[in-house]
Amino acid sequence: AEPPEKRPRGADAGAGAEASDRVVTLLDYGAGNVQSVYNAIASLGYTVRYVETPDDILKASKLVFPGVGAFGSCVAALKVQGYFEPLRQYLEQDRPFFGICLGMQTLFEGSEESE
Repeated sequence: AEPPEKRPRGADAGAGAEASDRVVTLLDYGAGNVQSVYNAIASLGYTVRYVETPDDILKASKLVFPGVGAFGSCVAALKVQGYFEPLRQYLEQDRPFFGICLGMQTLFEGSEESE
């Protein structure tokens, strides 16, 4: 199989169809070292799917959101890409979520760095 870093966006790690309990959806809003998170999840035997549409967030059984940068610009990017509202809905349903750094900070209503 082709190494994950060589796969096109939208390609899944792992072989064949996977049970939904072995699938992790990865939200890449355009900043951060998402490839290392992808590699770590795939090395544990999970299928990794990138979010490509807002609906992908709502369909996720497990969602990982790594991020770096400033709170305000991250939230703005999520809104422009149409990810903000589906992410809010996903979180309100208390579904499995792992936010890394800025991915966790976006759970808050605001940030002092963006006032």
